Amino acid sequence: MAEEGKVTKEVIERLTARIDKLEKKLAEKDKKKETKEKDTVKKVTDSITDTTSDFFKESGNLLRGAFDASVEAIKEAANALSSVSDETDKEGMGEIPAAFVSVLRRTADVQKKTIDKFEESYKKEKKDD
Repeated sequence: MAEEGKVTKEVIERLTARIDKLEKKLAEKDKKKETKEKDTVKKVTDSITDTTSDFFKESGNLLRGAFDASVEAIKEAANALSSVSDETDKEGMGEIPAAFVSVLRRTADVQKKTIDKFEESYKKEKKDD
């Protein structure tokens, strides 16, 4: 019976080899897990960077479009007022109401031109990208 309790050298070597194999397998799994975590972190970081870049690019496009549209509105308003002045100079002071009606008609054009300018400016920047 005393012999049954003893572990042979062969069994110890076999178990040691098995432990070494399992430790190697575990190390490979840990390495794969670490690589996968690094890849995930890189993907998230890249996504955040891209989103931030897109946000600033779109903000710039919107601001550029708004600025260009504002300049267009000021230009068109100045043109409309200039035409009132020109009409009153040509027709005399009695035609001031007709000149203002002309300005009111051009107001619709100012709004349309302003919107068109915004769209043109915004799309221009999109094409450049």
